[in-house]
Amino acid sequence: MRGGVFALLRRILRLYKCHKGGILIEFTFSIPVCITLLFFISDHYRFYELKNKVKMSAYLAASMVQQLGNSKSDKTLTRNDLARVTYASCLNFFHTNTMFNPWPFGIYYAVSYEWVKRINSNSYQFQHCYATTSASPSPLGMNRNCDSVKTITQADVEAKNPDLVCDKDGDERVCIECCYRKYNKSFNKNKLGFFILNPKTFKGIDGMTNNLFTYQVVITPKPGLFPGKNE
Repeated sequence: MRGGVFALLRRILRLYKCHKGGILIEFTFSIPVCITLLFFISDHYRFYELKNKVKMSAYLAASMVQQLGNSKSDKTLTRNDLARVTYASCLNFFHTNTMFNPWPFGIYYAVSYEWVKRINSNSYQFQHCYATTSASPSPLGMNRNCDSVKTITQADVEAKNPDLVCDKDGDERVCIECCYRKYNKSFNKNKLGFFILNPKTFKGIDGMTNNLFTYQVVITPKPGLFPGKNE
């Protein structure tokens, strides 16, 4: 009985010696595959994390827009009000002054505020306001502006966002688009935590084409908030 066990063990040992080279080769090839898979999983998580961050920023900006004028006698928002909203809404991802020059993540933050008010079925008042952290070392130097009010058609409104189309004359809507934008001179996907994936850029509601992650929220603003003022 004991001799049979030893004989079996010797056969297993010989079999292992015959195939251990193949096992080592298979293991060698599996290592880079496993590493690549781990990098892909990490990139996939990071991609959706950033999408969720900018989505949260959009809802936070929308909430602040609605509440900012509560304590003011003049409810109309100014470009400085919108700049403060923009700055505060991006702090869920950026810390200290990392959204400003020299942009250590290789991206900066921008928010577009597009207001419409229906005059009639095919005529809308329209105003574009924005605030960004580009070309600025601090919140005090943020780029911000409220463009002049102009008249556009319903087709123009639908092209921006179908949810901006109003049901009746006098109705108002605001589309708030938050986005992370590539700063071409310092952008490196590794700074954002990507190893394999390379996020693509696309066009935003304001026509800019260097958007990496974006999210839009359409709200009905409280009366008197818009059109914004350049103050």
